[in-house]
Amino acid sequence: YAIIGGDTVYVDVLAPARIHPREYMNRNEWIKYYQRVHNFSKAYPYALFVAKTIKETDSIFVARNYTKKEQDRYLDEMKDALLKYFEPVLKQLTLKQGMMMIRLIDREVGMTPYAIIQKYLGNVNAGFWQGVAKMLKGDIKREYDPTGEDKDLEQLVKYWHDGEIDELHFFIFDK
Repeated sequence: YAIIGGDTVYVDVLAPARIHPREYMNRNEWIKYYQRVHNFSKAYPYALFVAKTIKETDSIFVARNYTKKEQDRYLDEMKDALLKYFEPVLKQLTLKQGMMMIRLIDREVGMTPYAIIQKYLGNVNAGFWQGVAKMLKGDIKREYDPTGEDKDLEQLVKYWHDGEIDELHFFIFDK
């Protein structure tokens, strides 16, 4: 409170309001956008977790100067633990959410999922998963494109990091 000329005035600092201009969208475009926001809110936390795990793993390999055999042993143990914990969760993701998560992992790590699988699990596994992705109309070799095909994802990532994704999700889904 501040006293100004004998009057008590309430004083507070408000967070800045941001206005995000959008182009006109028809009903079907809004529905697709709503689905995109929903899928993003499901997939992005897992992409962040995978990126963090990959960065930590690389740090451990360098810091401890692991040999290839030690790296393989460590990766086998880690893979078993992660699958035990995350397999039920990942099975609940839809195909679109899984594909989006793959795109977001590429964004966060800076490597395509194909390159990640190839680095940690070998060429045979990478080729197998590329084949599975192709059958599902995906491509784990395709790079993330923040100014082209993945422009809308990049905007949602910005909302996430600016702390606005919850507000956007609430605005759209009222929960």
